[in-house]
Amino acid sequence: MADPGLALQQAIYQRLTAELSVPVYDAVPMDTPYPYVTLDFETLTNASPISGRNRDQRLFYLSVWSDYQGQAEVKRINGEIYQALNERSLPLTTGRAVSVRVQSMSSNREPDGRTYQGSVTVRIITTH
Repeated sequence: MADPGLALQQAIYQRLTAELSVPVYDAVPMDTPYPYVTLDFETLTNASPISGRNRDQRLFYLSVWSDYQGQAEVKRINGEIYQALNERSLPLTTGRAVSVRVQSMSSNREPDGRTYQGSVTVRIITTH
């Protein structure tokens, strides 16, 4: 069976687009106003047993971008991402998402002193 990486990204994008109060982008258009969420990158670790189906542990990284004064907006959007993804099934067109769990969240002020970034790491175990 084919690698479910693209199907997983599509499922995450569709879920977040449907449930978040802000836009979600894979590629952000020029001059896009804040706030928004970006699909940043994914890492994969082979977690397959000696025999049987292929099993992968994936870490999917999302960023929240805001110019709201203070971290409140970033933290609210981080919470929306948590509610949209943590321990909820993600239907895939290829493979299967066995486990979806928000592993970590953070927020910080960027060096420009006026932009804030939130980070959400989602751990997903897939089989194929």
